[in-house]
Amino acid sequence: MWGYVHLISWVAIVVLTVTALLIYSKSVKGFTMLQMINRVFYILVILSGIMMVQYSVKESWILAIFKILMGIIVIGVVEMLLSYRKQQKPTGMFLMIFIIVVVITVSLGFYLSGGYPLFN
Repeated sequence: MWGYVHLISWVAIVVLTVTALLIYSKSVKGFTMLQMINRVFYILVILSGIMMVQYSVKESWILAIFKILMGIIVIGVVEMLLSYRKQQKPTGMFLMIFIIVVVITVSLGFYLSGGYPLFN
């Protein structure tokens, strides 16, 4: 169950982040709403990640710790990306970092789960 919550929450964070970036110029209020919804999904990702950490540690505790750090970095980069967009500062660097860190985090997640994101 926690695997589903975790996976759906990560997908929601990525979709909400991209959507918020795209609609900022059209609707600042909508942007702010998506930013707040994104924060709710951060909580779900953190809680579900805590519940599933036992599976990752069985595979490799070093990679599990690295994945946890990468997940926290993703959340930080999303917050920086959205806050810079709201302040109308250049976001290109954070967007590039966001894509790289998400790919690394997802790859580690699939590797540590043995290719199965829901840990059976």
